[in-house]
Amino acid sequence: MATYVTDRPGGFTAPEIEELTGISQRLAIPADMFAQRAVAENVLKAYIGQTTGPRVLAGQIRRGTGEEIKAILWSSDLRGFTQLYDRLSGDRIIIMLNAVFDAQAIAIESHGGEILKFIGDGLLAIFPITEGAEKGQAAKRALAAAGEAFAAVRHALTEAMLAGEPPVRMVVALHCGTVVYGNIGAAARRDFTVIGPAVNLVSRVEAVAKALDLPIAVSEAFARAYGGPLRSLGRHELRGLGGSHELFAPEPPAALLV
Repeated sequence: MATYVTDRPGGFTAPEIEELTGISQRLAIPADMFAQRAVAENVLKAYIGQTTGPRVLAGQIRRGTGEEIKAILWSSDLRGFTQLYDRLSGDRIIIMLNAVFDAQAIAIESHGGEILKFIGDGLLAIFPITEGAEKGQAAKRALAAAGEAFAAVRHALTEAMLAGEPPVRMVVALHCGTVVYGNIGAAARRDFTVIGPAVNLVSRVEAVAKALDLPIAVSEAFARAYGGPLRSLGRHELRGLGGSHELFAPEPPAALLV
């Protein structure tokens, strides 16, 4: 809608009204284009992320294109959630997953992270380390987001929502590494995501955290970037990755005790 006003006594003249009417009609085309682009951008941001969405809209859609970036990688999952699929209706599962993902998303995004994909009841996110930024700051933001996410997930899954089911517990793994960020996939179906050994490593760290029944575990690379106090979990063989890797965990504050 376009509105025109004047403080001239008597208002606009007839020729002026005719001219403004013509201007308004011409404005409809760029206004509609702007509105359609805004809708497309909002949809892309909702489905593929605040950073990735505008990239795709800007035309970065050619398969095989990408760039190397440094980032803190986040991989999280829920313990015991698979068993709920056998006992609960699909509608209840979706409600619970939405609550869990909302809780994590708020914590991740408020600390500068971006969710790349949801994988069943887990998710993959990154905290990019921009040029000139310190790894330590990104690591601290990721760890702070994890603490907030644990508390938020516990609050989101109310007793009424669980309805007698055992508490659902979350596990988070963090790693610092270099990944390729770009278009991957088939000719007719693509995904804008990250790939590389660092992605595999953070997934394996998450598996160790589950095996050790820990809420959070981090890699040696993350520990070096973080620079703060962490306790060693010893060296572990990570499936599909050569050698052993020392893993660490934070001294758990109350928010992590789930």
